[in-house]
Amino acid sequence: MAATNLEIQNQLKVLIDSLSSLYSHDNLQPHYFNYWKQKAGLPKDLNDAPECVQNVARACDLLKIQDVSRLYHVESDYYEWELQQRAFRLRAPSKAHLCKSVIFENTRCPHESIDDPLNSKYYCVIVQYVGAVNTQKLMNYVRSLKNKEISKKNYNFRKSYELTGFENNGVSPIGMRQPIPVILSKSITEIRPSVFYMGGGHVDWKLAMPTDAFIKATNCFIADLS
Repeated sequence: MAATNLEIQNQLKVLIDSLSSLYSHDNLQPHYFNYWKQKAGLPKDLNDAPECVQNVARACDLLKIQDVSRLYHVESDYYEWELQQRAFRLRAPSKAHLCKSVIFENTRCPHESIDDPLNSKYYCVIVQYVGAVNTQKLMNYVRSLKNKEISKKNYNFRKSYELTGFENNGVSPIGMRQPIPVILSKSITEIRPSVFYMGGGHVDWKLAMPTDAFIKATNCFIADLS
C-alpha cells in the first residue's frame, strides 16, 4: 500500500530531525568545520553580481573574514519556499541556522545619530527565522548600555529599512551604507554547528560564516531578545 501524504511528511520530519541531531553532535563538529574550510572563501570575480553584493564582499575583505565566509546565489522564488526547503538549498545544518537582519529605529530618540553605539537611533538586529525579537527586551538591553540613565519614554522601536542601502530580504549586517550598530540574538550563539546564514546584500544572495568569526570581526553586541 502506498504511503499517504501525512505518512510521508512524518517520515520526512523524522529524517530532518535526525540530520539536525547528527550535525550538532560534538564529535562531528571538527569534521563539519574541516569541510566548511574546504568550501569557504568568497569568489574573486563577482562582476556579474549586483553592486550591493559586491559591497558586502568588499566589506568582508576589509574585515578579513572573506576566507571563512560563503556566498550563495539562490533562485528568484526562494522566499516562496518553506523554511526547511531553504535550509536544504543552502545546505544549512537546520532551519534554525537561517537568520535575518532587521533594522530597528528608535522613533523617540532625541537625535538622528548612529555614531554612539550605546545610544544610536538605529540598530541592526540579527535574529533566527524560527525566532522573533521581543521589542521590550530590545528596549531594556539598549537602555542598559547607558546604565539606564535615559528614561524609558525615550525609547520606542519599530522596524525600518533606512540607512542600509539594501532592500527587504537582502539586508546584510556587513557592508551597510552606514555603520549601524549590530545586535546579535544570543540564541544564534547557541546553535550547533556554530555557523549562521544571513542576507547577502540582495534578495537573491545569501551570506554565511562561523558565528565566532562574525562576532570577532564586527564587535557586535549580543543580547537575549527572544
